Amino acid sequence: MGLAIASLVLGILAFLSSFLVVGALLGLLGLLLGVIHVLRRQGRNAMAWVGVVLSVLGIGIGAGFGVMYVKMFTSPEFKQAFEAAMRGAGAGKNEFERWKGVAAPDLTVTTLDGKTLQLSELKGRRVVVDFWATWCPPCVMEIPHFIKLSSEIPADELVIVGISSEEEDTLRPFVKKKGINYPIASADSFPAPYSDVSAIPTTFFIDRKGIIQEVLVGYHDFDKLKQHALAEDFAGEPKAAPTDDSTAPESEKL
Repeated sequence: MGLAIASLVLGILAFLSSFLVVGALLGLLGLLLGVIHVLRRQGRNAMAWVGVVLSVLGIGIGAGFGVMYVKMFTSPEFKQAFEAAMRGAGAGKNEFERWKGVAAPDLTVTTLDGKTLQLSELKGRRVVVDFWATWCPPCVMEIPHFIKLSSEIPADELVIVGISSEEEDTLRPFVKKKGINYPIASADSFPAPYSDVSAIPTTFFIDRKGIIQEVLVGYHDFDKLKQHALAEDFAGEPKAAPTDDSTAPESEKL
C-alpha cells in the first residue's frame, strides 16, 4: 500500500514538474516504486499503475525539456548573448564619459545598399550610431524604437546608423524581416572611441556640430533614446580628445 501511494505521489510530482530536470528524476523513483509494488501483487495495483504512467510521462517530458535546455544553453548565440550581457553589466557608460563634449572622430562605413556613409559629412544633422548584433536580445528590443525615430524625424534632421560586426549575409534577411528603415552597415574596424565598445548595444549620440553628447550602454526605451537624439547642441568649445589613461595627466582623467 505504501509503495503504491508513494508511486502515485511521485508520479504526480514528476508530471507537474516535468518542465524541470528534477521532474525526470522524480519520475524514475516513482516508476521504480510502482513496478516494485505491482510485482509484489499486494493489491492497490490501479493506484500503482497510475503512478507508473504519470512517472513515465514525467520522465519523457522532463527528458525532452532537458535536451532542449542543453541545446539552448550550449548554442553559440546564447554564449554570445550571455557574454555580452555580462560585459554590459560591468561596463556602464563611464568608460565613454570622458568623450562627452569631444568632436566625434571620423567614421566611414559602407551600408548594406552599397552607399558610403562618412560621419564628417553629416554635420548639420544629428547622428545616432548604434553598435548592435542580431543575436543580442537588448539590441533587437531597441530596433523598433529606432525605426519609430527614423519614421518620425526627417532624414535631413536626424541620421540613424546601425553597425554590426556580423556578415552581410546574416544582416540582410534580418533587416528585411524587421523592416529596418535606417542604414545598416557591416564593419569591425574603427578608431577610438568606437573601438572601445565592449558591450552591446552601445549608442553614440552626436549633435549637429559633430560633438559627442552622450553614449548609452545597454537597452533604453523609446523616450530615453528620443530625448538624447533630439538634445540641444553642445554648448561652448569642444573638449580635446582624451588620451590613454596610462599616459594622460591626472587632470585629464575622470
